[in-house]
Amino acid sequence: MLLAQLLGLYFIIVGVIVLYRRKSIMPALSQLVANRALLLVIALVEILAGLSVILTYPTIEASVEGVIAVIGWVLAIEGVLYLAMPFRVVQRFVRKFNNETWYGTGGAIAVLLGGYLAGIGFGIL
Repeated sequence: MLLAQLLGLYFIIVGVIVLYRRKSIMPALSQLVANRALLLVIALVEILAGLSVILTYPTIEASVEGVIAVIGWVLAIEGVLYLAMPFRVVQRFVRKFNNETWYGTGGAIAVLLGGYLAGIGFGIL
């Protein structure tokens, strides 16, 4: 299952990097949301990626396919919100979560989710 392998490895790699380099990632995210054009591009890419995943795995269910579908929906919804919400609201939202606690929690969740997806995708679990 290609998407389980791909997303699993992606979440493991990004999760570990976020856990170990969160202090350098936090300022980068602050700079990102200060740039409207870059935020627009990211939103468009998120919508495209999310819709691609949703069209491949449309059903949310209690299986690895359902987990992948949820990831697709989160990507698509986040991208739409970034486009639809006023720029200042997006900035406030990102600032609220741009702290070490959220990075630690998010990094750990990403590693666990990635391990699950990669394990299923590569036939280990």
